[in-house]
Amino acid sequence: MSVYKDSKRGTWYFITRVKQADGSYKQIKRRGFEGKKEAQIAEAEALLAEPKQKEITFGDVAEQYMTWYEARRKTSSTNKVGSLVKNHLVTRYGDRPIADITAGDIMDHQTELINQYAGSHVSMIHAVLSSIFKYAIKKQYIKENPARIAGGPDVEKNKMVNYWTLEEFKEFIRHVDDPMYYTLFMTLYYSGMRKGELLALRWGDIDFENNTININKTEYKRVIQTPKTTSSIRKILMPKHVMRLLSKLKDNQKPKMIYSVFGEFTTSISETTLTRRFHKYLKVSGVKKIRLHDFRHSHASYLINKGTIVSVVAARLGHGDIATTLNTYSHLYPTKEKEAVLDMENDFKTAQVIKMLP
Repeated sequence: MSVYKDSKRGTWYFITRVKQADGSYKQIKRRGFEGKKEAQIAEAEALLAEPKQKEITFGDVAEQYMTWYEARRKTSSTNKVGSLVKNHLVTRYGDRPIADITAGDIMDHQTELINQYAGSHVSMIHAVLSSIFKYAIKKQYIKENPARIAGGPDVEKNKMVNYWTLEEFKEFIRHVDDPMYYTLFMTLYYSGMRKGELLALRWGDIDFENNTININKTEYKRVIQTPKTTSSIRKILMPKHVMRLLSKLKDNQKPKMIYSVFGEFTTSISETTLTRRFHKYLKVSGVKKIRLHDFRHSHASYLINKGTIVSVVAARLGHGDIATTLNTYSHLYPTKEKEAVLDMENDFKTAQVIKMLP
């Protein structure tokens, strides 16, 4: 009980604080009680008279977190995180008071997820969950992060990436009968661009004199945005046969420099349309199924098999450092190591062997 004596007046008073649903506290103060016991009874009655506050739930905090997140992140990131929150977290913890969720609860959830999804997806869900608890700590709803105590899902991520060899790409591209889509897929394969970066291209980004493409923006649902990272801003050199295709496409369109390379006027083709056309050509070609994003992996594979040094691969892909490139494509390097060792074995094949004297 927070009961005190007023030394000046000779009476007693109480001061107490009541936690509100939003995490804030309401102060209640009453004076003028003749005795300590009277003040204590008055405090108890005041607390009972306060309306019972609904305990803040995980769903409440998740909603607040998404509002905070949306104000600071791109639409594409917001949609991805929002989907994870809605489909995996709110359905699991939504109605529970956030303060009641334990590390054990999270570990049990992880085990269920591991049996249903890839390790990388489970790790992503856990990262978002942990971020929501961190937000709750900053808002003073809870004091510790049960997701951090539980730790990550501790599953081995599948580092294998899906891609096409040059031969597979050639088989695919020969079935593409539309000039614009032919040029688009050729550009995608030989640049390693992300899909959003490709759709954001304007004719002003194409330097035909120097055979380069300037990548300085991305697009999501036909909205131009800043690149994923600062390292994503780059200028890449392109093979002449791709630049000739782009030049021919430009001649046919007679566009302004601000017009979309792959679209009409300033509007690019939609992601839905692109995906539909890709699946159409994929089915006709009979080549193994990959995603549009796997064109990026195919480009990396193409470069690695050509003996391109990893720093160049990283620069073309827009990676912040070569560690990202090596971590993603390390499985493609063993064959290059074998080739290097075979070269080592040739070093002394014709050398004279000198016997050492005892």
